[in-house]
Amino acid sequence: MAGSISGIDWISRMPVSGVHTVTSAEAGADKVEINTGMSGAAGFIVQAVRSGAVVGAPKASLAAGVLTVETNSTTYDVTTSDVISWIVF
Repeated sequence: MAGSISGIDWISRMPVSGVHTVTSAEAGADKVEINTGMSGAAGFIVQAVRSGAVVGAPKASLAAGVLTVETNSTTYDVTTSDVISWIVF
């Protein structure tokens, strides 16, 4: 187990999540940047859905609370109206 969450610090360790719909500008750039507001996050989970079905495996990274989701040339292409669900922790 990765250490307990106790004391007043437990609130800062709560996961943050959201849903983002890709815009045409983001699709044109092949990249989505989502400011999660959790600068200390160390891990993440990302899922992309297109027309109601999970699609590919987006290239994703996290730095200083900004989650970046990009085109992965073999399995996922950032597309307008894709719905990206994310969790950072």
